[in-house]
Amino acid sequence: MVRALNSSVFEFPKKFWVRLISVTQSKNVMSRLSNEEGSAVIEFIILALPLFIPMAIYLTSVNQSANISYDTRNFAREVARVYASSNSAADIAPRIAQLTQSFADNVFIPNKIAPAPEVNVICASDPCLTPGSKISVEVTLKSQDGRQSSRASNVQTVDAWRNSAN
Repeated sequence: MVRALNSSVFEFPKKFWVRLISVTQSKNVMSRLSNEEGSAVIEFIILALPLFIPMAIYLTSVNQSANISYDTRNFAREVARVYASSNSAADIAPRIAQLTQSFADNVFIPNKIAPAPEVNVICASDPCLTPGSKISVEVTLKSQDGRQSSRASNVQTVDAWRNSAN
């Protein structure tokens, strides 16, 4: 059952309006209205917020660049270690492929780095796994959007006690 609301129920009595006018004209209310307390917070929000948004965007970009650089150095070091610690030249390619897949799954994809790094290996002697030989690895990683890239290199020495027949 729906009843029509009587508009007179919601009207304020005349005493309420008289009291409201007398309260607003008192010194206490007028001094509160003219007080500027709290306006500094509003000014801060209005002026600082447009500055904080570009700064946050810039810092996230710098963070992305730092992550790519850090991951590039780590990947170059690990590739050089895998290369220098391989038992034979036949073991190198599968071990580097496994390392690259592991980095792609655990580091590159979560950090928005393209999962196909450029890897260049330079050996100081021939064959590459000669005991005491230096192996230099240069790695280039790019972000998935292609706007950022990083290059790192690492040098490892093949252990001196390795069997030179490999």
